[in-house]
Amino acid sequence: MPEIREKLDALNNGKGSDYPEQAKWRKENRDWLQKSQAIAFEVLEALDKKKFTQKKLAELMDVTPQYINNIVRGRENLTLETICRLEKALGIELMPVKKLETDLSDHQETEEAVKATKTNLPNRKAA
Repeated sequence: MPEIREKLDALNNGKGSDYPEQAKWRKENRDWLQKSQAIAFEVLEALDKKKFTQKKLAELMDVTPQYINNIVRGRENLTLETICRLEKALGIELMPVKKLETDLSDHQETEEAVKATKTNLPNRKAA
């Protein structure tokens, strides 16, 4: 048995596993990782439909192919700027955002909500 332990330690260079730290990190970052993976799937689907390579997308976005590879692996914490650049390069919508309505009734409802919120806030004096 000690012989097996020595062989394993030699393969591992005497280091312990960092799996617990990795698992903790994944758990703490699960929400954005899931969204990033969903975006990755959409990007891969768009690449396939357009017959683009990751290299071609990288050229269109003026980034490295390695960065695109991180995106399509779902391991990149994307900024809104990057998402917009992906959408533009691929001609798709990755994150639809509810548009603000500008008609008068919506404007009046918003003003009323702001007034109601202000009246419910505690009165604070400047320090």
